[in-house]
Amino acid sequence: MMTVEQIIRIEDHQDIDNAWTIPARYYTSEEAYEFEKEKIFANSWVCVAHSSEVADKNAYITREIIGESLIIVRGRDKVLRGFYNVCPHRGHQLMSGTSGKAKNVITCPYHAWAFKLDGELAHATNCENVNNFEHEALGLTPFHVTEHAGFIYINLTEGEPQPIEEQLPGLAEHMNSRMPNIKDLKLAARFVSHTPANWKAIVDNYIECYHCPTNHVSFASSVNVDVYEHVLNENWTVQIGEAKPSDSSFQFDDSLENPNFTGYWIWPCTMFNMPPGGDFMTVIYEFPVSAGETLQHYEIYFLNEELTQYQKDLVEWYRDVFRPEDLRLVESVQRGLQSRGYRGQGRIMTDRQRSGISEHGVAHFHHTLAKCHAG
Repeated sequence: MMTVEQIIRIEDHQDIDNAWTIPARYYTSEEAYEFEKEKIFANSWVCVAHSSEVADKNAYITREIIGESLIIVRGRDKVLRGFYNVCPHRGHQLMSGTSGKAKNVITCPYHAWAFKLDGELAHATNCENVNNFEHEALGLTPFHVTEHAGFIYINLTEGEPQPIEEQLPGLAEHMNSRMPNIKDLKLAARFVSHTPANWKAIVDNYIECYHCPTNHVSFASSVNVDVYEHVLNENWTVQIGEAKPSDSSFQFDDSLENPNFTGYWIWPCTMFNMPPGGDFMTVIYEFPVSAGETLQHYEIYFLNEELTQYQKDLVEWYRDVFRPEDLRLVESVQRGLQSRGYRGQGRIMTDRQRSGISEHGVAHFHHTLAKCHAG
């Protein structure tokens, strides 16, 4: 039997104007997921959080991605580091919860081995009575972590990863020009969902607005899809639309010079949204679990810590109205891609005008995917 890696052909996805989606099996096959887990998610910079979550010394967060539990911690020396959330002694997880403040050591709850925040083993009970105990070799297992344009990225490659600027050329400059105070944002809300959909189906949905007028009405009522552009860059795209203030969604002063909504997709699976005004953001983090499941964090950030009533109402709107619209769509798509009635691939609706409802962003994403699977 041919493997999925052998079936996809990069030449089928080079012509954006005559593009079809990648085959459905790439959304449903565990074989495809295992390939992407190693080729993409273990060897790319993946965004996991805003830097404000670990701004203080001893602050840490944990994240779950591709079956791995990870710790990102700010040391007493203010250096940000990443470690697998596993004790080198017998494999017990070290930290629980999604965030917190570590003591000066991380202590395993199983046998009380203790580790400094730089990963070095600090104490192992009875080690002085064990033959050839290699203290220096029994620290925590690290992974690569960096901060970029106000956000934290991790990379699980065992070797030296490519610089993040090479993976996402020009992204930081573009984001900082759109929101100069991006590093000052603070987490206000997080909605967590175990979405029964492949991570690629979620990206597909984000990078087209063909569905917005009929199925994402809360977005279409807030952003004028008729005045909308989608610019494609290497490993990231940006969607720019003319925003409309609304009592039911975000509001801004009529005197605002550039009332634009800006939405970024960045490789492989993070989406940044900047409504007009430059004072808040929403971010969608995708953490693949399997071919048919994605752990999603939908997060909202403001500049202020104490929320106003307007901001509280806005959080509720995102949670109860805006977010569910997309979740229903991608869950239905995942079910349909498994149907014998689906013909295996769908025509990507790229129009000649590159209008607001054109799907050229999907074609661009699928071309990037094809390169990964073919290369």
